[in-house]
Amino acid sequence: MKVLFVFSGNSRVFAISPIIQAQAESLRKLEHIIDYFPVKGKGFGGYLSNVPKLYKCIKQGDYDLIHSHYSYCGVASALATKKPVVCSLMGSDVQESGLWKIIIRFFIKHKWRKTIVKSEGMKTELGIDTVEVIPNGVDLELFKPMEKKDCRKVLGWDMNKKIILFASNPERPEKNFSVARQAINNLDFADLELQIIYNKPHKDIPVYLNAADLLLSTSLWEGSPNVIKEAMACNCPIVSTDVGDVKWLLDGIEGCYITSNDQNDVADKIKKALDFKGKTRSREKLISLGLDSEHIAKRIIKIYEVAISKTSGERKERKAGNSIYRRLYNKQ
Repeated sequence: MKVLFVFSGNSRVFAISPIIQAQAESLRKLEHIIDYFPVKGKGFGGYLSNVPKLYKCIKQGDYDLIHSHYSYCGVASALATKKPVVCSLMGSDVQESGLWKIIIRFFIKHKWRKTIVKSEGMKTELGIDTVEVIPNGVDLELFKPMEKKDCRKVLGWDMNKKIILFASNPERPEKNFSVARQAINNLDFADLELQIIYNKPHKDIPVYLNAADLLLSTSLWEGSPNVIKEAMACNCPIVSTDVGDVKWLLDGIEGCYITSNDQNDVADKIKKALDFKGKTRSREKLISLGLDSEHIAKRIIKIYEVAISKTSGERKERKAGNSIYRRLYNKQ
């Protein structure tokens, strides 16, 4: 199968989002051809200006299917081609309100052959039963347990500190960093240290996760946060707010805790996670849920096959309808 990935090309850090690139690589391992089309431009108008270039790219590439990531790219793709379009809504899309949410719902129902969301919560928010829930998978060969002391030596981190990892841009409002900072200040441990990382090469993230004593996430909302699943693959203790599918992911795992957005509750859960000491068994849970990248890639391929067959079926129906019309017309 030959697929074109359409995604935002506006990042100043990554030419391709690590999440999107990882998904493409998992599909390539199953011997499918994946090409990229980065959409560059600001705002909806900027995305629409890419439609002619996208049309030309799709025509020249003779793709079986277009897979767009985020709603703006999905709308641009649907306007650029009659080929089947699958659109992945990544989390922020369902937070939209007003006219844009109406547009998204219209394209789900009438333009995109299949729509993928990352969690059941996103599906509920949209209120459309036909969307498919498929979280991003984790490369278990890359994300795996490693010796903490070896990872700290690579990073130059103090071996004697209790290190909390905050793996998000603290300037993004939805990451709610102020609560994380306040909770850590409340603990007032002399040997406690906060490490903030973001915009790091994806291949380096496992070292950070294995070097930390716990991963802390205080987000106000998420779809299906990848760093949570990546931490699970490394058996890293986790403290997270109840966003996206996190509660489902961490349910029953010792050393992993769900917290509210209250700074005192966050501090209490951090203390419990630090008292846990050692590795969790969350990797086993991740595997049992089928969230490895290969398993997710196979589910995505099934979505592609349905989207393509649906398009073929509609074409046959149109041809049959036209044939009946011509016969009736000729009899007159």
